[in-house]
This record gives sequence, structure tokens and C-alpha cells, in this order.
Amino acid sequence: MENYMVWIWLAVTVIAAIIELATPQLISIWFSVAGVIGIAFSFIPGLPWWGEIIIFAIISVVLLFTLRPLIKKRLKSAKHDDDTNLDRIIGMRVRMVSRADFDNLGTAKVGDVVWNIKSYDGSDLTDDEIVEIVSVDGNKLIAKHCE
Repeated sequence: MENYMVWIWLAVTVIAAIIELATPQLISIWFSVAGVIGIAFSFIPGLPWWGEIIIFAIISVVLLFTLRPLIKKRLKSAKHDDDTNLDRIIGMRVRMVSRADFDNLGTAKVGDVVWNIKSYDGSDLTDDEIVEIVSVDGNKLIAKHCE
């Protein structure tokens, strides 16, 4: 007699993997893993189909409630490591190269790049003054006086 449960577990595995790819919430991936284990259990002679379903359900629930929170936490903390170069400029202290006032942009050198810079509150930023970058607006840095 042909072992039809192998094909059922294969279908469950593939469908769960496709659903996980469509909705990356780390929910159906555990059913996919349990489906692979279900395939392995389907080759055990004498194990009834309902026994395989119970094993599948137990493994799915255990993986879902134990590994999902751990992996979700790990992925959440890894996202903060993806700062761009612009994100790293914010908070830096730089020296003004030329004066900025309410009507005119000044310049400041950050690393090897000279940026246009304007004041956060419209006040004057003088030559050689140390200022702190508070944000980036297009191709301009927004700065405030250091305290």
C-alpha cells in the first residue's frame, strides 16, 4: 500500500512555507518545520495517521510558543544595527566652516564632505563654532548650538 501521508505532509510543508513567504510573521514557518518532521514520522511502520497528526500538532505548538518569541526578539534587535550613514551623522558635533544665519545657509565639514547647514531655530551659527547635528533635511544638515 502506498504511503499517502508523505504526500499530505509534503503539501502541508510547502503550503505553510508559501504562506510564511507571503506574510513574514513567523507563524506558519513552524507548521512547515513540523510538516518536515511529519514526513519523517510517516515512514515509521505501524504509526497510524491520527498519531502523525497528534505529533504534528504538538511539535507545531511547542515550536510556535517557544522559538517564535526568541527569534522575533532576536530579529527586532538586529534591525537597529542597520543605521545608514545619515543616521550616524545625527548627534555628531561638527565645526562650522562658514556662517549660517536666518537667510543664508552655512557650511560644515563632516568627515571629508562639506555640507550645507542651517540653524534649528533660525539663530546665527558663526564661523568655527561647534554645533550639534539634530536632523537631516534633504541635502542640508540642521544644527543647534552646543550646550
